[in-house]
Parts: sequence; structure tokens; C-alpha cells
Amino acid sequence: MTHPEFPFESRFVSVDGQRLHYVDEGRGEPLLMLHGNPTWSYLYRHFIRDLRPDHRCLALDHLGYGYSEKPPHGDYSMRAHIMRLSGFVSKLGLKDLTLVVQDWGGIIGLGWAVRNKHLVKRLVIMNTTGFPLPSRQTLLEMRPKPWGLLMLYPLKIPGLGELFVQGANGFVKALLPAGIHHRERLDSQVMGGYLDPYATWSSRRAHLKSVRQIPISPRHPTWRLLQEIGAELDGWQVPTQLIWGMRDPVFVPWFLEEFERRLPNHAPSVKIDDASHFLQDDRPDRIVPVIRAFMQSSAQKPEARVAPAQIATGG
Repeated sequence: MTHPEFPFESRFVSVDGQRLHYVDEGRGEPLLMLHGNPTWSYLYRHFIRDLRPDHRCLALDHLGYGYSEKPPHGDYSMRAHIMRLSGFVSKLGLKDLTLVVQDWGGIIGLGWAVRNKHLVKRLVIMNTTGFPLPSRQTLLEMRPKPWGLLMLYPLKIPGLGELFVQGANGFVKALLPAGIHHRERLDSQVMGGYLDPYATWSSRRAHLKSVRQIPISPRHPTWRLLQEIGAELDGWQVPTQLIWGMRDPVFVPWFLEEFERRLPNHAPSVKIDDASHFLQDDRPDRIVPVIRAFMQSSAQKPEARVAPAQIATGG
């Protein structure tokens, strides 16, 4: 890709016979940055630019996203994404990783991390989850409520989801801007970068597949996956930095507080009042210095686990 805000060399690696795109800039301790839906590694362009003088910055496009392959019959389940991430890390020989995650990148990244704690040095977690939704009663009492989830559930309806997401490119054109507080930063050039990999109906398939994996009950496969991840997060002593966009209509402060409870070795959480779901675009100027300071202050590698946690790969 050639884009003035993304002047990084495109690299490709084959994982399980599928071509994944990533960037790999700078030298030093590695940071692996994982995006969610409907973005791609472009989301981390500010982070890469500002951190690469001191750190090795890697950002991966999940299968079906960005400039990774978009097979028509690909497995876009969260478990499959986790297994491909494992293959990616193995192919590149990565270790002592600082994992930077947000949105679905959190579920994918944390799903991999809890099975590979010996490879993880730090976590930087932003507006995501790694555990199921709370009980109905807790949801009713929550202030504010994650009302943004209600905007996504109709996309599970056959036909409606296809027309809005794949036909109109509505996830990128409408819902992405709705998740950014400082929308003035989404000028035509920036939006062009987000839109570039998603020019056709078929190129947006993974967007819809991800929406339809939002769990609605404990019987849902993603719910079970989140239960498994949450159980392994509980009490993990890995150094963690939580950075939260407080205007997010989906991952409201309850999720931040739950991460704080489950990951006791966390630095003071950074709450950004004028940032929403895609806080990487809202306030990169606030986030990058926090990551740099966290990298410097948490130099000690966490104790490795002898036996990685087992998360089932099927389902």
C-alpha cells in the first residue's frame, strides 16, 4: 500500500497456507499490535511512527483484513484467528513480547497470550474484553450501559447484515466514525486509508463474520472462548498497562474495572475522557508516551509458566 500516513514497508508471511500482511519497523524490544473490526494495521500508524526509534513495532492484519488474504471460504472464527496468530509468532521467532490490543484484537491477542505466557513480557490493553458479559442484573445496573452493542445485533439478521456491511461498506463508512470522538481527524485522507483494502463486497466478508460472533448467550462459542480466556487471566502477574477511551459506547468502564480486578500487576490505569472506541485515532498523543513510560518502568520479565494453558481449538 502507498499512503502518506502509512509509509511502512509491507511484509507477508504464509501461515497455514494463507498469506498474512504485517509491518515490522524499528529495533529493540518487540511490540506486537493487534487491531479489531473493521480496521487493519493502519490503525496503529501513529504508534509505529513514534515508537519505532526505540522499539521493534509489529502490526499484523488478521486474515480477511487489510492486505492479508481474504479467502471466500476462510475460517474467520476467533479460535482460528488465535491459531493463526500463534503461527505468525512462531514463524517470526518472537519472544519477550509486549502485546498491544484493542477490540477483537484483544480477544485474539489475549486468547493467544494465555496459552503462551512464557512468550509475553507485558500487556497493553485498550477498550476490549477478555471475559464474558456480566449477568443480566449487572447489565441493568451498569452506568453507563454498553448501548453500542445494540447497534451491532441487528447485523446478525440474514440479508440486513450483508446489505449494510458488505454492500454499503457501512461498518467502515458509518460505524467506524461513530466510534471516534474527535471525528474532525477523520478527513478524507485518513478515511481513504481505512477504506483502501475494502473496495469490494467480498473484501468485507470478515467484517460481517466478526459481528456475527458477538456472543448473545452462554451457549455461544465466543462466550465459551471468553470464559476460557478469563479463567487464565485471573491473577496473572504479567505487567499490564490499561488505557481506556471513556466515551466508548461498547466497552464501557465496567470492562476496565474487570481487567483491573483480574490482572493485579497493573500500572495505574489511564482514562482518556475525550476518546471513544478507536482511541488510537482519538488521542495517540496521550497513549504513545504512556506506552513508552510503561516499557521503561516494567523491565522485569514475568515468570514463565512451565505448561501453557490449554484453550480448545475447535468450535
